[in-house]
Amino acid sequence: PVATEDVGVATVACNPPSGSVFAYGTTTVNCTATNTEGLTATSSFTVTLSSDFFPLAPARLADTRTGQPTADGLFAGIGTLAAGSTLQLPVAGRGGVAADAGAVALNVTVADTGAPGFVTVFPCGSPQPMASNLNYVAGTTIPNGVISKIGAGGKVCFFTSQDTQLVVDVNGAFPPTSPYQAINPARVLDTRPGMTTIDGAQQATGAAAAGSVTTLHVAGRAGVPADAAAVVLNVTVTEPEASGYATVYPCGATPPKASNLNYTANLTIPNLVVAKVGDGGNVCIFVQTGTQLLADVSGYFPAGSSYAALTPARLLDTRPDQPTVDGLGAGGDTRPAKSVTSVQVTGRGGVPVGATTAVLNVTVTGAAASGYVSVYPCGIDPPLASSLNFVADQTVPNAVIAKIGTDGKVCLYNSQATQLVTDVDGYFP
Repeated sequence: PVATEDVGVATVACNPPSGSVFAYGTTTVNCTATNTEGLTATSSFTVTLSSDFFPLAPARLADTRTGQPTADGLFAGIGTLAAGSTLQLPVAGRGGVAADAGAVALNVTVADTGAPGFVTVFPCGSPQPMASNLNYVAGTTIPNGVISKIGAGGKVCFFTSQDTQLVVDVNGAFPPTSPYQAINPARVLDTRPGMTTIDGAQQATGAAAAGSVTTLHVAGRAGVPADAAAVVLNVTVTEPEASGYATVYPCGATPPKASNLNYTANLTIPNLVVAKVGDGGNVCIFVQTGTQLLADVSGYFPAGSSYAALTPARLLDTRPDQPTVDGLGAGGDTRPAKSVTSVQVTGRGGVPVGATTAVLNVTVTGAAASGYVSVYPCGIDPPLASSLNFVADQTVPNAVIAKIGTDGKVCLYNSQATQLVTDVDGYFP
């Protein structure tokens, strides 16, 4: 209805309301205008969003520790997970993840571990694979990034081999139309004596020597096609003979000034790696000091995908006299407790202006006390979620798929004083 005379300014209400964050796909917005005499007029329009990956502000989906909250109150303070148990965690429809999402990017942390063990993350409804996402020793706090296919009932399963507390945060989702192919995790490398891989290749080959490069063949194995552009790996070092680092990069390229894992003697450290596939369908792993190596594959990006894998490049290193790819973000000394460090991502290391999401490897070293780091898009408040959890003097890396925020920057909040290192491995346009 239309008024025949001036009856005042109309008010407009829309559903979903103004300022809403839309899920991928098509959303219909219905708006109603009401004037001062109660006459109304309605209008509708549609908003369509499509992408290979939707980054989210990190949100906590589970925290078994007593008194700890989650984004929606579910799976908060449920108590220590028993050895040999499996937590079935609903992820679809929570923390900004759409109900029909095909896969999610998670940060998984174990704390208060009772004995040496491992966590395996896999889609509920699928067989538990012979693979691990976190390997830990008693009393440690270890995080790791995980990209997992969503299983039956919109759930992801977490098997714990020993008693442990578990924390799970979500930072992104893949729509069902995404070209990313999540697969049930499969072991493709294990250098330890007597250990096996999914196809019998690259198993029990012996520890990688200091300064060596291990060539990992990934194309054509465990469901990865011969022409895959990039693979999602979980790489673990165990039984290292001394402190050092590992760098994962496409074979055929020069080893970059960047690291994926930083470790100390006799410690087991895992990390998620989204690696560009290089010459011969291979990914190369350089280790600074001698160590056993494990690698599990959990998905791949096919040729032609919008995800752009890069040779890793260093964007931030607060340690004295340490370089970055272009000199920016180098030095500056220890970051004080409760500080926020903004890292310029776009326009550096091969990431173009306009990129929406960055795949980063973030490392803390020389921490003064136990704490955590939250990685999030600059322009919002630090979220109730962590990307790394660490203890004093520990060197801990973690892969983070981060939404890029204001002015092309990603922000790092550290709860305790520490040095920070950040490398970029790829981006979504």
